[in-house]
Parts: sequence; structure tokens; C-alpha cells
Amino acid sequence: MMPIFAVLLPVVLLATQEPAAQPPPQTGPTPVIRAVTQEVLLDLVVRDKRGRLVRDLRPEEIEVYDDGVPVKLTGFRLVTGQDAAGLGSRAAGAGQPPAPDPLRHLRLVSLVYEGLDNEARRLARQASLDFLKDGLEQNVFVAVFVIGERLSVLQPFTNNLDLLRKAVERATTQHYPQFVAESELIRRQLETAAAQGAAAQQAAAVNLPGRGNSDTGGIAGASVDAAMAQLTVNMLNFEEILTRTQQSRSSLWSLLSLVREQAALPGRKTVIYFTRGLQVPENMVDVLHSTIAAANRAGVSVYGVDARGLTLDTQNATSISMLQSAAAASRRQQEVIEAAVTPEQVKVFDTALSSIHANTQQALGNLSLSTGGFLVANTNDLRQPLRRIHEDLLTYYEASYVPAISEYDGRFHRITVKVNRPDVKVQARTGYFALPPGQDSVFAWEVPLLRALSLTPLPRDLPCRVAALRFGSTDGQNRYAIAVEVPLRELHARREGDKYATRLSVLAMLKDSHGRVVQRFSRDFPFEVPSDRLEEFQKQYFLETYPVELPPGRYTLEAAVADREGNKAAARRIAVMAPPPATGVRISSLTLVRRVDPVAPGMKESGPLDVGATRIVPALDHTIQLAPNAGFSFYFVVYPEAGSAEKPRLVLELSRDGSPVAAVSPDLPPPNERGEIPYVASLPMSGFEPGQYELRAIVTQGAAAAEERTVFTINP
Repeated sequence: MMPIFAVLLPVVLLATQEPAAQPPPQTGPTPVIRAVTQEVLLDLVVRDKRGRLVRDLRPEEIEVYDDGVPVKLTGFRLVTGQDAAGLGSRAAGAGQPPAPDPLRHLRLVSLVYEGLDNEARRLARQASLDFLKDGLEQNVFVAVFVIGERLSVLQPFTNNLDLLRKAVERATTQHYPQFVAESELIRRQLETAAAQGAAAQQAAAVNLPGRGNSDTGGIAGASVDAAMAQLTVNMLNFEEILTRTQQSRSSLWSLLSLVREQAALPGRKTVIYFTRGLQVPENMVDVLHSTIAAANRAGVSVYGVDARGLTLDTQNATSISMLQSAAAASRRQQEVIEAAVTPEQVKVFDTALSSIHANTQQALGNLSLSTGGFLVANTNDLRQPLRRIHEDLLTYYEASYVPAISEYDGRFHRITVKVNRPDVKVQARTGYFALPPGQDSVFAWEVPLLRALSLTPLPRDLPCRVAALRFGSTDGQNRYAIAVEVPLRELHARREGDKYATRLSVLAMLKDSHGRVVQRFSRDFPFEVPSDRLEEFQKQYFLETYPVELPPGRYTLEAAVADREGNKAAARRIAVMAPPPATGVRISSLTLVRRVDPVAPGMKESGPLDVGATRIVPALDHTIQLAPNAGFSFYFVVYPEAGSAEKPRLVLELSRDGSPVAAVSPDLPPPNERGEIPYVASLPMSGFEPGQYELRAIVTQGAAAAEERTVFTINP
């Protein structure tokens, strides 16, 4: 005999529901490097060996290569200060200067200051005020920003010199911690002590019982001191990795926000970035590449200014120190065979990899050169380089060509520019991503995802599942939870010492009936799993949900996932119908519950799947493994008609292969403070047989009725 609904659990304890903060839809404006419009537009700065601007270059002297293939220029011209101000394009009245063309000739300069100590502040202030000393051209607008834990604006774009000078003064008189040098001195002393202790430990290993003499009296004390020194060094190393990651996040996210938003306006755009170097640990390299790509699309050239001035310390000191630490740990692991493996030995690979990216000046130079700027470093006089930046702003060449793109595969196309004239140097952007029309990738991890969505048929290398779960409406907007699910057992796991590493990237887009992107979300998820937890990890399912609101209409949900370690991708495309506003009682989508997770105290609800102190995790595969002593559940929300005197009634009907099995009419609890009734229907597994089932939920209130149904399979 088949069971009826043995347990029906209402969910009545709810906190105030607030949508989680999500990145704004990434529906970026038209890029400057426009592969999607079959034209690439470059701005080139050309100087001779003395650093003077070259103003007489002819088109036949320029060679442009797209991925190594020479291209034919469709346009080439010199833009000077006169042209930049629109003086050649607009007639003016008698005695009146012509006005700049706001659709073409704007020149934006962003002065950005981050992490400057006393001397760096002095140099940056001196150079900035000199940059503003002689006035600004009619169409040059400057803004002042400071990067701390977040991006702050001290002065929006203006050409009012008084306002800009005051903002520069404020930006360069901010107080910063003064103990960095002292901490670095202590670090070097501890590293020396650790190195000396390592030699003592090696000697002790040689004199272990059974290996020869065991007279190690003085060595034991040295080993203890070395262990404590190494312990402290490990603390500092771990803190440095965390701090570098935190600093890198603040820097790169701020720069990314700053450059990508400037794509909304045409014209030449410049960021002058005063800093003491750019922190880019291994786990933030993708974000650096994304920042460079966003700057190139937006037509923003970044000029990194290392405001530390002329220093005697090598820029590779941190990198060398980290690499030496990794090498020493590896050497000790090989030499002291019978000793226990230490934490620093386990992290040898991570430390060595981080050392590659520890040169902060090199990362700053990479950002500058890749976006068509140049690095200013190792000088105490920053005024002359800033004068060159001002010249770059007003005098440059525009070159355009049509690339031979047969497939929008999201691949990076490197641009190379050569000038057939001796002793000249060209500043140009490094390239662009070949993206499908209407796409505007910001993050590096989105490139393979967009490529997957452009393929026909869509790739299915991973068992990815996608759903748009509908949950009521607010002010005429339909509320949905966009869900993407991937079983973690399908991801390739790469072993790194005592752990495994894997990485999953996700992209979800909603397009309207005209194919325009109205909502877009993407995330990159690196996972590190201890070796003894890998089997448990692979039994789980990755699920990412995004709450969205949609006006009535027809939409298409496109989603892609990529296993970056296994080089596999999958994409899905489904239709979404957002209904017009309805009156009377309503019901949400029915979803099979995979599990219910507790929500940490104090966390806000992030969407309609968060209920009180729990979070509903749906099972998008709609399958259940038969287990007689277990059970399974469904989740939905009832929305009663406001102001109705009658209570809503619920009927649940279960059928198998089209034949009725059971029906029940449970009482619904009262609505919560938002007028909603979240509900979990739980069923025991005993008595069920394998097969395909359908659950139908009908809710009535007065003369109004609404229903929802879902199909699921019980596997043997």
C-alpha cells in the first residue's frame, strides 16, 4: 500500500527577507576595442629615442598584427590638443572659442592614491600639484580617488583647479601605519635565526641514535630557538599571504570598478595610480587580467606611479625571501628523512607560487604597459613623467582595422604594433577578447563560459542543471531564484601536498525577448580540500542561487559552468515566462529539497530559499534514491489574497505514471509578517516503489485558485 503524506511541516518562523547584495548586471557599454562590431579602434602614443612625441607618422609606416597576422588599417589620423578640444570640428562665433564635442572629445584623468607613507605622499603631492599647475585644457576633467579598504572619491570629475588642489592635499595627508619598516627588520632577523637553526637541526639529524655520536647538548638548545624563530616566521608568512590577498582585493576591485564604468563615455581616459606597488598573489592573477581587459575595453590607460621614489632595496626582496623559505623547507624535508613534516614543508608549493607574484613593482608595470600606459618608478622627481602623461593625453594617433574573426570564441587576441622608423617607441594596448555580439566580459574566468554559450550544440561535458524558480511578485515584478547545480564528483581535483585543489566558474544571464541581457551574474569558486576530506567533498553538490526580479515578459536563461582544472565546460539554455500580475491566491514553484542547511546567526536572508534560521537547498535533478528508512521533502510558498476574509486551503495530490496514489488537505498556518506561507511537505520513503511521480499542489481562497506541479523520479 502506498503511503499518503505522513508528515506535513509548515515553516512558520521567518525573519525579514532581504535580497542579498549582488554585483550589478554586467551589461557593459560599447567597448573601445570593439571586436563585436567588427572594428578595432586603437590609440597609439609614439615617441622618439629622446622621449619627444612623433607627430609626422604616415599610415604606411605603421604595421599592426592581430594574433600575429598583419591587418590592413581602415583609418589612421593624428589627434592633437586642437582636435581633442573639438577645435577642428565646430564653428564658433566671432571671438568665441569652439566648444568641445561632448560625444567624442572628452579627456578624463583619474588621480588615484593608495597606501602611501610620508615620503611617498610628499612625492605624490608634489607631482600632482605640478600636474595641475598650468591649468587644464577645455575638455580635460580630473577626479581624485583614494583606495583604502574601499574606493573613495574626494573630488568628482571637474576642471576647477582650486577644488582639485584641495582634494590632492587631502588625499596626500592621510595617515598610514608607521610600523612596516620595523616589522620588516624583525622579519629579517627571524629569518636569519631560522636559517642558523636549520643548520643545527641538520647536524642533530646526523647524530640521531643509531647514526653515530649523540652528543648534541648545545645543538638541542639551538634547535629550540630555531623552532620558535621558524614558528614566528611562519606566522608572518601566513599573515603576509592573507594581507597581500586582502590588499590585492581592495586595489584590484577598486581599479576594476573605476575603469569599467568609464566605458560609458567616449574619449581618451587616463588613470594615474600613485601607490607603493601592486599586490597580486596567485589567487588574484585572474582579477588582474580582468582589470586589464576592462581597461582596454573602456579605453582607459593606466599609468602606475611607484611613489616610493628612488630606493636602495631590491624590488624582488619579498619574492626572494619567500622563494628561499620554500627552498629551505623543501631541502629540510629531503635531508631530515625521519622527522615529522612541518607546516612550512606542506606549503612549499603555495609559497613558491606566491613568490612569483610578490614583486609589486612588476605587477604595477604589467598593468601599466598592458593598458597603453607606462610605469613611473625609481625616481624622486615625479613631475617630469607626469608632464609626459599630460602630453600622451592630448597627442596620439587613432588607428582602426577590421579583424578577420570567423568565430567569436572568447579567445584573447594579442595586438602588436610596429613602426618602420628607427629609434621610436610605441605605447598601445595589448589586445582584446573576441566575444559574441552583445557580450561584454569583465572577468577572465568568463571567457570560456561565453565561448561555451556560443557553441552549437551547447557543450555538455559536465552534468550541469539550471532552473528559474518563481516565488511570488512585488510591485508588478516577478521574484525568481536562478539556480545552477553541479555534482562536485565531476570536477577534476589536482593534488597539492596534503590537499586537493579544484576550481569551478559559473555564469548566468537572463535575456529579454529581443536578446538583450537584463541580468547577469558570474562567480569563480576555488576549492581547497584536505586529502582526508576529498571523498566527503565529492559526495556533495555545488549549488549557486541568484535572486532576481523580472517584469512580465518572455525571457531566456543562459548558464554555463567550467571545470578549470579539468578543462571541461557545459552550458544550458531554458525559456522563462514571467506572468503578468495576478489577483487572488498564488503559489510558488514546487522544488524538491536536497537538504536544509542552518544559517549562521546574524546573517540576513539572501532570497526566497532562506527561511528563518534555515536555507532550503533544492535538488535540481528531480531524482531520489530509494532508502526505506529515509524520507524526502518539497518546498513551496503560498501567497494568500490580501484582505480576504477566507483562509486559503491546500490540496496535495500524488500520482505515479499518471495514476492517482494519494491526496491530502493539510491545514495551512497563518501567513507570516510579509503575508506569505512558506511550507515544507515531508514524506517517508517506506512503501514507495521506483518510478516516475508527479506532485500537484492546489491552493484555493474563495473563488480564486492556483496550482503548481513538479515531476520527480525515485531510483531503485
